[in-house]
Amino acid sequence: MKNNLTRILAASAFVVMASQITFGYVLLNPARRWFNTDTPRLVRVDNGGVASVVAPDPDNGVTASLGAITTWNSGGVNVTLSSSANVAYVQGDGISDVIFSDPLHICTGTCLAITALVLQAGQVIVETDVSFNSRYAWNTNGSAYDFQATCAHEMGHALGIHHTELTGTPRPTMYASYFGTDGRTLEADDAAALQYAQSRYPLP
Repeated sequence: MKNNLTRILAASAFVVMASQITFGYVLLNPARRWFNTDTPRLVRVDNGGVASVVAPDPDNGVTASLGAITTWNSGGVNVTLSSSANVAYVQGDGISDVIFSDPLHICTGTCLAITALVLQAGQVIVETDVSFNSRYAWNTNGSAYDFQATCAHEMGHALGIHHTELTGTPRPTMYASYFGTDGRTLEADDAAALQYAQSRYPLP
């Protein structure tokens, strides 16, 4: 997620849609998804947390991140589990991780966080790794930048969702720019995007 525009590896450019729409979500292009047989998918959260996330948060953002991951299950599809672990960020190891730094230096400048997808043939997601830009002060106390809201947004990318075209309130979590703690919870547009992403293609 960027201050002005979210970035995601392996994602295409923004897609323009009509202004009068019921839903505004856009899937990754080409479409990418987990197969239902691979869900719910375990996502590990680095148990070290991030130092800037302090009181009233008891564990430096770990619990907030765990909650951000599983909030996507409220969309009606049980897609994610989460656990806290000592995470070694390795792309291609088949393990989906959330780490509170950017060891590969792929999220720089105004990028807040980034999701890297590992794909197999047929655009099937087999791994997602989320990393955060450590140059920003992260918080869970309502001030910028909210760790839980940003993590929830990145998990939407991990599930095959790009951004939404809706700009009214309440804003969907998958709105392209950071907009505060309201991004912690899913809106109807987010749930619809998840349902469509998970049902668009038949199982092999």
